[in-house]
Amino acid sequence: MSADYFWSAEYRPRARRVVLLRGCPDEKKHRLLLLLTTYLEQNGQTAERYSAPLRPEQAAAVFLPESGVLFIDSHFAQDLSADAELSLDEQRDWAELCRKSAAIAKPDEKIQECERKYSRFFNAAALLQKDFARTDAARLNKAKLTRCAVRLAAKEFPPPSGRIGRETRRMLTSHSAGGMAAHFRTIAEMCDTLILLEDFSGAAGAFLLSRLRANALGNGLDAVVCPSPLDPNGAPEFLFVPELRLGAAVCNRFHNPHALIAALEGGKRFEHMRVLRSERFYLRQGKEQSRRLRFLHRAQWELLEAASAALAAREQLLERLAGYYAAADGTVNLPMLAAKALLLGEIFAEQRGSL
Repeated sequence: MSADYFWSAEYRPRARRVVLLRGCPDEKKHRLLLLLTTYLEQNGQTAERYSAPLRPEQAAAVFLPESGVLFIDSHFAQDLSADAELSLDEQRDWAELCRKSAAIAKPDEKIQECERKYSRFFNAAALLQKDFARTDAARLNKAKLTRCAVRLAAKEFPPPSGRIGRETRRMLTSHSAGGMAAHFRTIAEMCDTLILLEDFSGAAGAFLLSRLRANALGNGLDAVVCPSPLDPNGAPEFLFVPELRLGAAVCNRFHNPHALIAALEGGKRFEHMRVLRSERFYLRQGKEQSRRLRFLHRAQWELLEAASAALAAREQLLERLAGYYAAADGTVNLPMLAAKALLLGEIFAEQRGSL
């Protein structure tokens, strides 16, 4: 099954072997990674496909958990050292690209300007998130939340097995040109049981999921923890227990239960779905605190809208840039490249088996 988590440098898979895909910034690497995923899944292998940051629709990497091989677009490799490389630029018309170099340079400079603008707005929104979390956490009824977590764990989790579960951190939500985007289909594919806490403030949901995470790991269950991109090192907003096919999620103004149900298009019916309301887990707040929370909400929303606008402008420039490179594309056969990549994966898998 393809796991469509968002790619993030902080939560990349621990690959034993890395194959870098090098080439100009067009759609070819994306199409090759999709082709690889299809071939691998048709042959009964598990393939985890990771999306690019800021562009959820673009494939950035494909990981084979069994062999530990990672195929990754070199643009996102950062400090990863390569065991092998594949070039997608063979037979590209470089003379044509040289003639268009001046035209290519203009959108390239503007793309960098958009990225700087996006980074400024998004980082400011992330700082507000921490301020907001501190303000909101002060009015939590933590004793009541802890009791709720204990009841849920007793009902949903098996008794302790004597071992400590293993935690894996992934990104399931990303900020894109269209705003915050969550892969709700991943939730549907991974879960038969779903617990939702409808908490548009966020602190109660973060606290409850942190407690559920601790209970799951303490009972010997492995857990997949997905934090918010606004606070990648903070509390989870999605929690998966693969062994039980159980998921728990915070529903807020970025991803709410109505959006989740709509995304499933009626094709998925959970065996059990529970929606909790957060109001009962908050203490009464004063007028000044309420005004401050409303201000933080509004300010963060405006900053994220400005960040999305910068990404939307960047998308248009990227499409224009990709068009220049696509026009000078050679006759490299993608199935042939996919076959080469798969052969490398098989060689690495055999080497691992012989150790």
